[in-house]
Amino acid sequence: MLAFVVPVKSKKVTSDWRYFSILVNRTIHSICNQTNPNFEVIIACHEIPDTQFMKDSRVTFLQVDFAPPVLNKEGTNHWIKEADKGKKIKFAVEHAQNKGIKYIMTVDSDDCISNKISDFVHKNATDTISGWYSKKGYLYPEGKRYAYLNLKNFHTLCGSCVIIKPELIHFMYGENHHFDHERHQFTDSLYLKQLPFPAAIYSMLNGANHFLDDVEMQKKQRRINPLSKSSLQILYGRLRKYRLVPLMFLRKEFAIQSL
Repeated sequence: MLAFVVPVKSKKVTSDWRYFSILVNRTIHSICNQTNPNFEVIIACHEIPDTQFMKDSRVTFLQVDFAPPVLNKEGTNHWIKEADKGKKIKFAVEHAQNKGIKYIMTVDSDDCISNKISDFVHKNATDTISGWYSKKGYLYPEGKRYAYLNLKNFHTLCGSCVIIKPELIHFMYGENHHFDHERHQFTDSLYLKQLPFPAAIYSMLNGANHFLDDVEMQKKQRRINPLSKSSLQILYGRLRKYRLVPLMFLRKEFAIQSL
Protein backbone atom coordinates (compact mmCIF):
# COMPACT_ATOMS: atom_id res chain seq x y z
CA MET A 1 0.00 0.00 0.00
CA LEU A 2 1.00 3.61 -0.62
CA ALA A 3 0.76 6.32 2.03
CA PHE A 4 0.69 10.00 1.16
CA VAL A 5 2.54 11.93 3.87
CA VAL A 6 1.51 15.56 4.35
CA PRO A 7 3.50 17.71 6.82
CA VAL A 8 1.37 20.62 8.08
CA LYS A 9 2.86 23.70 9.72
CA SER A 10 1.79 24.78 13.18
CA LYS A 11 -0.98 27.27 13.85
CA LYS A 12 1.62 29.24 15.84
CA VAL A 13 3.58 30.08 12.68
CA THR A 14 0.55 30.61 10.42
CA SER A 15 -0.80 34.11 9.83
CA ASP A 16 -4.25 32.98 8.65
CA TRP A 17 -5.23 29.56 10.00
CA ARG A 18 -8.67 29.55 8.35
CA TYR A 19 -7.22 30.20 4.90
CA PHE A 20 -4.38 27.73 5.46
CA SER A 21 -6.93 25.07 6.48
CA ILE A 22 -8.72 25.64 3.17
CA LEU A 23 -5.45 24.92 1.33
CA VAL A 24 -4.88 21.75 3.36
CA ASN A 25 -8.42 20.54 2.69
CA ARG A 26 -7.96 21.09 -1.02
CA THR A 27 -4.76 19.02 -0.90
CA ILE A 28 -6.47 16.17 0.97
CA HIS A 29 -9.38 16.26 -1.48
CA SER A 30 -6.92 16.03 -4.37
CA ILE A 31 -5.10 13.06 -2.81
CA CYS A 32 -8.36 11.23 -2.16
CA ASN A 33 -9.25 11.59 -5.85
CA GLN A 34 -7.02 8.57 -6.68
CA THR A 35 -8.40 6.11 -9.24
CA ASN A 36 -6.96 3.20 -7.24
CA PRO A 37 -8.24 3.08 -3.61
CA ASN A 38 -5.15 1.22 -2.34
CA PHE A 39 -3.75 4.17 -0.38
CA GLU A 40 -4.01 6.15 2.83
CA VAL A 41 -3.21 9.72 3.87
CA ILE A 42 -1.13 10.64 6.92
CA ILE A 43 -1.29 14.27 8.04
CA ALA A 44 1.59 15.12 10.40
CA CYS A 45 0.71 18.20 12.43
CA HIS A 46 0.81 19.99 15.76
CA GLU A 47 -2.78 21.26 15.58
CA ILE A 48 -5.38 19.53 13.42
CA PRO A 49 -6.56 21.92 10.68
CA ASP A 50 -10.20 22.85 10.35
CA THR A 51 -11.29 19.99 8.13
CA GLN A 52 -14.16 17.93 6.77
CA PHE A 53 -11.98 14.79 6.65
CA MET A 54 -11.92 13.93 10.36
CA LYS A 55 -14.26 10.96 9.83
CA ASP A 56 -12.70 9.79 6.55
CA SER A 57 -11.20 6.34 7.16
CA ARG A 58 -8.51 6.99 4.54
CA VAL A 59 -7.10 9.98 6.45
CA THR A 60 -5.11 9.90 9.71
CA PHE A 61 -4.26 13.09 11.59
CA LEU A 62 -1.05 12.30 13.41
CA GLN A 63 -0.17 14.92 16.02
CA VAL A 64 3.58 15.09 16.59
CA ASP A 65 5.24 14.84 20.01
CA PHE A 66 7.72 17.72 19.64
CA ALA A 67 7.31 21.47 20.10
CA PRO A 68 6.33 23.86 17.29
CA PRO A 69 9.15 25.89 15.74
CA VAL A 70 10.11 29.24 17.25
CA LEU A 71 10.71 31.87 14.59
CA ASN A 72 13.17 34.74 14.88
CA LYS A 73 14.17 37.96 13.13
CA GLU A 74 17.60 36.83 11.95
CA GLY A 75 16.66 35.72 8.43
CA THR A 76 16.74 31.99 9.23
CA ASN A 77 13.01 31.35 9.47
CA HIS A 78 12.93 29.49 6.15
CA TRP A 79 15.36 26.89 7.48
CA ILE A 80 13.55 26.71 10.82
CA LYS A 81 10.32 25.91 8.97
CA GLU A 82 12.08 23.40 6.74
CA ALA A 83 13.52 21.61 9.80
CA ASP A 84 10.03 21.38 11.29
CA LYS A 85 8.71 20.01 8.00
CA GLY A 86 11.51 17.42 7.83
CA LYS A 87 10.86 16.24 11.39
CA LYS A 88 7.17 15.83 10.63
CA ILE A 89 7.90 13.77 7.53
CA LYS A 90 10.15 11.47 9.59
CA PHE A 91 7.48 11.15 12.28
CA ALA A 92 4.80 10.20 9.72
CA VAL A 93 7.10 7.82 7.82
CA GLU A 94 7.93 5.94 11.03
CA HIS A 95 4.20 5.55 11.63
CA ALA A 96 3.74 4.28 8.06
CA GLN A 97 6.62 1.84 8.36
CA ASN A 98 5.16 0.39 11.57
CA LYS A 99 1.95 -0.27 9.65
CA GLY A 100 3.78 -2.14 6.89
CA ILE A 101 3.36 0.57 4.23
CA LYS A 102 5.48 -0.30 1.17
CA TYR A 103 5.92 3.21 -0.27
CA ILE A 104 5.30 6.76 0.88
CA MET A 105 4.88 9.93 -1.18
CA THR A 106 5.59 13.32 0.35
CA VAL A 107 2.97 15.96 -0.49
CA ASP A 108 3.21 19.61 0.50
CA SER A 109 0.12 20.85 2.30
CA ASP A 110 -0.92 23.34 -0.41
CA ASP A 111 -0.32 21.24 -3.55
CA CYS A 112 -2.55 19.00 -5.67
CA ILE A 113 -1.47 15.65 -7.10
CA SER A 114 -2.32 13.41 -10.03
CA ASN A 115 -5.05 10.82 -9.49
CA LYS A 116 -2.89 8.24 -11.32
CA ILE A 117 -0.22 7.88 -8.64
CA SER A 118 -1.73 5.17 -6.44
CA ASP A 119 -2.56 3.01 -9.45
CA PHE A 120 0.92 3.48 -10.92
CA VAL A 121 2.63 2.45 -7.67
CA HIS A 122 0.28 -0.50 -7.21
CA LYS A 123 1.09 -1.80 -10.71
CA ASN A 124 4.84 -1.10 -10.72
CA ALA A 125 6.02 -1.73 -7.16
CA THR A 126 8.68 -4.41 -6.72
CA ASP A 127 11.25 -5.24 -4.06
CA THR A 128 14.02 -3.89 -6.30
CA ILE A 129 12.53 -0.45 -7.03
CA SER A 130 13.45 2.13 -4.39
CA GLY A 131 10.84 4.59 -5.63
CA TRP A 132 10.26 7.37 -8.13
CA TYR A 133 10.70 11.12 -8.47
CA SER A 134 8.77 13.57 -10.61
CA LYS A 135 10.93 15.52 -13.03
CA LYS A 136 7.79 16.99 -14.61
CA GLY A 137 5.04 18.93 -12.88
CA TYR A 138 2.90 22.05 -12.99
CA LEU A 139 3.48 25.48 -11.45
CA TYR A 140 0.14 27.15 -10.75
CA PRO A 141 -0.05 30.88 -9.93
CA GLU A 142 -2.99 30.81 -7.54
CA GLY A 143 -6.15 32.34 -9.01
CA LYS A 144 -5.04 32.16 -12.66
CA ARG A 145 -6.71 30.13 -15.39
CA TYR A 146 -3.52 28.40 -16.45
CA ALA A 147 -0.49 26.54 -15.13
CA TYR A 148 3.08 26.14 -16.37
CA LEU A 149 4.14 22.58 -17.17
CA ASN A 150 7.77 22.30 -16.06
CA LEU A 151 9.46 19.67 -18.22
CA LYS A 152 12.98 19.76 -16.81
CA ASN A 153 13.41 20.19 -13.06
CA PHE A 154 10.11 20.17 -11.18
CA HIS A 155 11.72 18.04 -8.46
CA THR A 156 14.07 20.90 -7.59
CA LEU A 157 11.18 23.30 -7.00
CA CYS A 158 8.44 21.34 -5.28
CA GLY A 159 8.38 18.90 -2.36
CA SER A 160 5.47 16.91 -3.80
CA CYS A 161 7.76 14.88 -6.02
CA VAL A 162 9.17 11.92 -4.05
CA ILE A 163 7.83 8.36 -3.82
CA ILE A 164 10.14 6.14 -1.78
CA LYS A 165 10.29 3.06 0.41
CA PRO A 166 10.00 4.12 4.09
CA GLU A 167 13.20 2.32 5.08
CA LEU A 168 15.14 4.50 2.61
CA ILE A 169 13.83 7.85 3.80
CA HIS A 170 17.12 8.68 5.56
CA PHE A 171 18.76 9.11 2.15
CA MET A 172 16.58 12.18 1.57
CA TYR A 173 17.94 14.12 4.54
CA GLY A 174 20.71 16.66 4.88
CA GLU A 175 21.76 18.56 7.96
CA ASN A 176 19.37 19.85 10.65
CA HIS A 177 16.42 17.63 9.63
CA HIS A 178 16.31 19.21 6.15
CA PHE A 179 14.34 17.01 3.74
CA ASP A 180 16.12 17.40 0.40
CA HIS A 181 13.47 16.59 -2.22
CA GLU A 182 16.00 17.13 -5.03
CA ARG A 183 17.85 13.91 -4.21
CA HIS A 184 17.17 10.88 -6.37
CA GLN A 185 20.56 9.14 -6.79
CA PHE A 186 21.84 7.59 -3.55
CA THR A 187 24.41 5.02 -4.75
CA ASP A 188 25.22 3.49 -8.13
CA SER A 189 22.61 0.79 -7.54
CA LEU A 190 20.21 2.66 -5.26
CA TYR A 191 18.18 5.46 -6.81
CA LEU A 192 14.70 6.76 -7.61
CA LYS A 193 13.37 6.20 -11.11
CA GLN A 194 11.76 8.99 -13.08
CA LEU A 195 7.97 9.03 -12.91
CA PRO A 196 6.59 8.88 -16.48
CA PHE A 197 3.97 11.58 -15.96
CA PRO A 198 3.67 14.92 -14.09
CA ALA A 199 2.92 14.13 -10.44
CA ALA A 200 1.73 17.38 -8.94
CA ILE A 201 0.56 20.96 -9.23
CA TYR A 202 2.67 23.32 -7.17
CA SER A 203 0.41 26.09 -5.85
CA MET A 204 2.28 29.39 -5.96
CA LEU A 205 1.55 32.91 -4.71
CA ASN A 206 -0.91 31.61 -2.12
CA GLY A 207 0.84 33.13 0.90
CA ALA A 208 1.86 29.72 2.31
CA ASN A 209 4.93 28.84 0.22
CA HIS A 210 8.22 28.48 2.10
CA PHE A 211 10.47 29.41 -0.79
CA LEU A 212 9.25 29.99 -4.34
CA ASP A 213 7.32 33.26 -4.45
CA ASP A 214 6.20 36.09 -6.68
CA VAL A 215 9.78 37.11 -7.44
CA GLU A 216 10.29 33.84 -9.34
CA MET A 217 6.98 34.25 -11.17
CA GLN A 218 7.80 37.83 -12.11
CA LYS A 219 11.00 36.54 -13.73
CA LYS A 220 8.95 34.09 -15.79
CA GLN A 221 6.44 36.76 -16.82
CA ARG A 222 9.01 39.49 -17.54
CA ARG A 223 8.43 41.16 -20.91
CA ILE A 224 10.68 39.88 -23.67
CA ASN A 225 12.19 42.26 -26.25
CA PRO A 226 11.92 40.27 -29.52
CA LEU A 227 14.75 42.26 -31.09
CA SER A 228 17.24 41.37 -28.37
CA LYS A 229 19.51 38.33 -28.88
CA SER A 230 19.68 37.70 -25.13
CA SER A 231 15.88 37.88 -24.89
CA LEU A 232 15.53 35.37 -27.70
CA GLN A 233 17.87 33.03 -25.83
CA ILE A 234 15.80 33.44 -22.66
CA LEU A 235 12.58 32.82 -24.58
CA TYR A 236 14.02 29.71 -26.23
CA GLY A 237 15.11 28.39 -22.84
CA ARG A 238 11.65 28.94 -21.39
CA LEU A 239 9.94 27.26 -24.33
CA ARG A 240 12.16 24.20 -23.86
CA LYS A 241 11.42 24.09 -20.14
CA TYR A 242 7.79 25.23 -19.84
CA ARG A 243 4.43 24.74 -21.53
CA LEU A 244 1.38 26.88 -20.77
CA VAL A 245 -1.64 24.68 -19.98
CA PRO A 246 -5.22 25.92 -19.33
CA LEU A 247 -6.32 24.91 -15.83
CA MET A 248 -9.56 23.42 -17.18
CA PHE A 249 -7.55 20.52 -18.63
CA LEU A 250 -6.08 19.70 -15.22
CA ARG A 251 -9.11 19.88 -12.94
CA LYS A 252 -10.26 16.27 -13.29
CA GLU A 253 -6.85 14.61 -12.86
CA PHE A 254 -5.64 16.86 -10.05
CA ALA A 255 -8.99 17.79 -8.45
CA ILE A 256 -7.75 21.35 -8.16
CA GLN A 257 -10.40 23.77 -6.95
CA SER A 258 -10.47 27.55 -6.98
CA LEU A 259 -10.09 29.03 -3.51
